[in-house]
Order: sequence, then C-alpha cells, then structure tokens
Amino acid sequence: MCKAKSYISTLSAIIIAVVGLAACGGSASGEAVVRVGGRSISKATLDHWIPIEAILTYDLSPRKPVPKGVVPVPPDYTACIAFLKSTPQKLVQSGPKPTVVQLKSQCRQRYQMLKQTVLRFLITTEWLIDEGAEQGLKVTDKEIIQRYEQVKKIEFPKNAEFERHLALIGETVADQLFRSKVKLLVAKIEQKFVYKKGLTVEQQQQALGRFVKEFPKKWAARTSCRAGYVVPGCEQYKGPEPPEIRI
Repeated sequence: MCKAKSYISTLSAIIIAVVGLAACGGSASGEAVVRVGGRSISKATLDHWIPIEAILTYDLSPRKPVPKGVVPVPPDYTACIAFLKSTPQKLVQSGPKPTVVQLKSQCRQRYQMLKQTVLRFLITTEWLIDEGAEQGLKVTDKEIIQRYEQVKKIEFPKNAEFERHLALIGETVADQLFRSKVKLLVAKIEQKFVYKKGLTVEQQQQALGRFVKEFPKKWAARTSCRAGYVVPGCEQYKGPEPPEIRI
C-alpha cells in the first residue's frame, strides 16, 4: 500500500490512525464490493491495490523486482508457499519445519490482512472525496498536476527513476495523480474544520478531535459492504475497533 510520507498532514495522519487511510485508491467499473453513498469500490480496484500493498510492505523503495511469492495469490498460494519455504525464519525455531498446509495457512492469513488493509484505505478515500463534495471543496486539475510534479521531483529527481519505481510496485501515473487529489482534499478539509483563522492552538486541537471522532461515524452509516468484504468502516461491521496504525 502507499506508505505515509514525511509530507503527510496532521489531519490525514490522525485519520490513518483511526480508520487506516493511506490516501490512495478510488472506484472503478466492475463488480462492486463496497458502496459509499452513490459511489462504489469494485473488486478490480481491490485486486489492483492488494499487490501494491504487499510489495510496499515487503520493501518501501524496491530497487529490483521483489520475489514473486511476496504477493499471496489465492486460492492455491503456490508462489507464496515456495517463498516462505526459501525464506529463513527471523526467529530460531526448535520444532520441525512448517508443513505445506501450515505455510498455506500463513499465506492465506497474509492475503486476508492485505485485503482488509486495502479495503479500509479505499473506503476512507471514498469518504474523503464525498466529504469534500459535500463541503463544496474542489480540487482543480492544475492543482493536482502541480502537487504531483512537486512530490515526484522531491522523491525522484530523474524521471527514469520514477518510472522504474512505478513499474516495480505496480502503480500507474493515474494512481499517483489520484493520490495527489486526495492529499489536496485532505488539506482543504483540514483548513475548513481545523486551521481556521482566529483559532488558538487549543481550539484547533479541539476542532481536530471533534472531526476525527465524528467523521468515521458519519460515513460508516453510508457505507455498505458485501459479505466477505466487511471491514471496520462498513455499516455491517460488528467487531472490535482495529488497533491504531502508527506512522
């Protein structure tokens, strides 16, 4: 998944801690697995971001292609099992080596964790887009491109490096532009609700606390998830709140 960089804003950082935002994603046509108001997240979108999350979890800035088994592919998980077999365990285990059945179970668990993480950030991205629209906050194409170019220049001064990075993690320029759009929306929402002129630092913190508390509740009530795709943030979710994601 897209990892939080040093330029991430205060509000987006706290939203990440609350609901798992990585501020990238978006909806696409196809089989819908989640609906947020009138918008949907397709299975194709989910399948696009799961490998990216798997690769970036393994290596945030890969310099070469990661091992094929880093991305667990259901239902057989063949490459993942082979990868785990060939990967030395971090902790010395005195017992027998894991069986194929046990390794497959580990791969399945990894896939489910990736699936949940990606669904959470895609859902939250939809929330931010709809919140921006509801508040009348607009992001222009010019603003998106400017931010995209600024970030790219900072992280990848040479265009060839940037293109190679995208190829290695499986992202596209469209993904990057969408990420820029959401970051800009976060900044505009932040400005409207928190950093208004005339507020003291204490008042800003109070405003931030109110927004972070109410924002997930407001949008979870408008988020419907299909069976098998229910995660925190869905109206169907009845489990405990997940642990905070720290940056």
